[in-house]
Amino acid sequence: MHTEDRSIHFSMELLHAPVQYRVPALQKLYFELTQTRASYDSTDFSAPPQFRFHSKRSTNTQSMALFLPDRLVLIEEWADIPLSGFLDKVREIAPRVLQIIEQPCFLAQTVTLRSTFALTHFDDARIFLLDHACRQEGCIGPHFRRPIAVGGLRFVLPETPESRGAFHVIIESFRHDVKEVFVELKAIFSQQRITGDDIEQAASNAWEARRFITDNIFPYLDQFDQPREVIP
Repeated sequence: MHTEDRSIHFSMELLHAPVQYRVPALQKLYFELTQTRASYDSTDFSAPPQFRFHSKRSTNTQSMALFLPDRLVLIEEWADIPLSGFLDKVREIAPRVLQIIEQPCFLAQTVTLRSTFALTHFDDARIFLLDHACRQEGCIGPHFRRPIAVGGLRFVLPETPESRGAFHVIIESFRHDVKEVFVELKAIFSQQRITGDDIEQAASNAWEARRFITDNIFPYLDQFDQPREVIP
């Protein structure tokens, strides 16, 4: 399996006590962000209580900042920036939001990362995951009697004293390219108190989730992506 995955999605939710965002304050924030690396191309204040900053750089690639009554949501869809660039946006926006809503801290955090891995010894991720890794060859078709477009695995890894955050992991064939394995990790940090002076904690949590993909999920998958024995 190729060691370098392709990151396609970053998102982060920073939850806070319920509040009503005020449009003038968000307009001021939008202007301030134009002077930073976290600027957006346009705003949408037409559907309260949800407000949005957004940019679209290609058919699929877009950036969004959503302001909901109980959370700030930052999204990079079909990302064309690295995780470090996304976290730079978090560092710029999150402290300013706490000032706007006059809250001392964020109360919880979620991080969602999506990426794909290219296989080395298999041409079809469905066969790789279902038939090879899970040993389901010949077991599914006779019962479902329909073709499989996407198949895979799901894990829920609870928080432990040694490991912060609950990790929800999805590993499946990538619906846009059957030769790739799609990985989604949603990390939930429910016991957080992230102040404006400690936004680096939010970045640290995101890097922890990222390391789990590279240091744990990759070797788990790589153990199965080996040359298959040819029986004469």
